[in-house]
Amino acid sequence: MKYNFKFNRQLLIIVIGVLFFIPYLGNVHLFDWDEINFAEAAREMIATGDYLNVRIDFVPFHEKPPLFIWLQTISMHIFGINEFAARLPNAIIGIITLLILYEIGKKLFDEIFGMLWVLTYIGSILPHFYFKTAIIDPLFNLFMYIGIYYIFRYYSEKLNFKYIIFASLSVACAVMTKGPVGFLLPTLTWLSFIFIKRKLYRLPYKELFIYTLISIIPAGIWYLLIIINSDNGLISEFIIYQIRLLTTGDAGHSGPIYYHFIILLIGCFPASVLILRAIRNTIKDTEDRINFKIFNLLLLSVVLIIFSIVETKIVHYSSLAYFPITYLATITLYYTATSTIRWKLSSTIFIAIIGILFALALFWFPIIMKNIDLFIPRIYDEFTKEVLKSKIHWGDYDWLIGAVYFIGLLVSIIYISRDKLIRGFIILFGTSALSIFLILPILAPKIEAYTQNAPIEFYASL
Repeated sequence: MKYNFKFNRQLLIIVIGVLFFIPYLGNVHLFDWDEINFAEAAREMIATGDYLNVRIDFVPFHEKPPLFIWLQTISMHIFGINEFAARLPNAIIGIITLLILYEIGKKLFDEIFGMLWVLTYIGSILPHFYFKTAIIDPLFNLFMYIGIYYIFRYYSEKLNFKYIIFASLSVACAVMTKGPVGFLLPTLTWLSFIFIKRKLYRLPYKELFIYTLISIIPAGIWYLLIIINSDNGLISEFIIYQIRLLTTGDAGHSGPIYYHFIILLIGCFPASVLILRAIRNTIKDTEDRINFKIFNLLLLSVVLIIFSIVETKIVHYSSLAYFPITYLATITLYYTATSTIRWKLSSTIFIAIIGILFALALFWFPIIMKNIDLFIPRIYDEFTKEVLKSKIHWGDYDWLIGAVYFIGLLVSIIYISRDKLIRGFIILFGTSALSIFLILPILAPKIEAYTQNAPIEFYASL
């Protein structure tokens, strides 16, 4: 009976992932600069039959390794060269991610915690949305987080060396997905943990050496093969690119030092407003729970510090923080639901304020756009005026997404106020997930029409 219970939970997660991540993947054209580049690199692999080299416009492009692009080529071989095929790998990665979060949460706590973590992740804005894109980061982040988890297991399992091997292999895949940062972030998190726990654990020289060696070998072999089959300028170009990302606002992507703090606060809502309650340890925290919390706090700190210093500011860069943010938020949900800590009125107020702002934005935005002619005379930028004059049909009921979000928010707050916390949390994050899901088929095509319709029609005509 226990086996069936476990199977049903996992099956439920798969069904939820399929329903939320796969529909409407091809509903809009590739949008983000990265989406277009990676999909084009996959298309050119198929066109040339060369799966070793990454190309953009049939010119070598070795700023990114090929692992994710290989997954896109497989998808395109099966489903054709289109938006759905380009985005499908991340939808599948999303389902795998939810299953992994469930298993980690169940091992550290129980099945309820595992399911709450799944709910928290799928019900937070950017963590959910990223699995509907064709960018590298969901796979990249998953490999790094698995690597950090196995480093944690190395300590929780009495320095069992096999977990260093598992961590190394996962980090190696991260490096093969996006480059050296896949090694840097987990390693800095590990070294930070060693420093904090220096009275308990020695610096593991041998383990670090083997971990480093295994982590860089696959990417090293790939770069060596590229060098053998190309000119000698590859390494210098790669190094120049990495330095440019660190020291300049590459491709116009710059921003203030607090950029990623704001992005994570808004983009990971509702989870982001719940993390502070999880920092303090409780009487139910075992040594493993405390250590894994430390790893997550350190990971969050490393991501924020590194990418706040880096001059290039892009939303994707801090996306690894989605894991520690949702984990810490789940601790708050779990411990309040099990009466280990008390739910505070301030948390309810914070959720209500930001939630109402989101609901108002989703409610009024389609209404304003439907009546945009009333606002155009007040806009002084000529380019913006011309864009907004595009003949886009906004439906009479597009505002319902905002209404649905508001009603769900209100009902969840009522349940939370009555100490029916689990039900309130399910409605809160479930409503958020449903609203994000509805944006893609209802609002996204219209937003895209303003930004891309004219150039897409021009390209198609040629």
